[in-house]
Amino acid sequence: MKSKMKVEKKVGKLFLIDERKFYPIVEISTIESDNYFAETLTPVAFLVSEPTKKYILPLSEDEIDKEEIIRLVFPDGLNHTGN
Repeated sequence: MKSKMKVEKKVGKLFLIDERKFYPIVEISTIESDNYFAETLTPVAFLVSEPTKKYILPLSEDEIDKEEIIRLVFPDGLNHTGN
């Protein structure tokens, strides 16, 4: 079997600080072959939701697709309040 690699972004468990909701975004890279399996978990950003605004805090200087992150956290649209 040839090696397969898959990279995907996921939303971690929401946590609260005062009235702020923090949604951690991670990138999961998976490499799989007949002889081995490896995964890495890389923190990408936090999407922060406050009562009057939402914003993204990148965790590196790498370019991030802000629209992709917003869609991951709020698949029904940015006006969705989340849990």
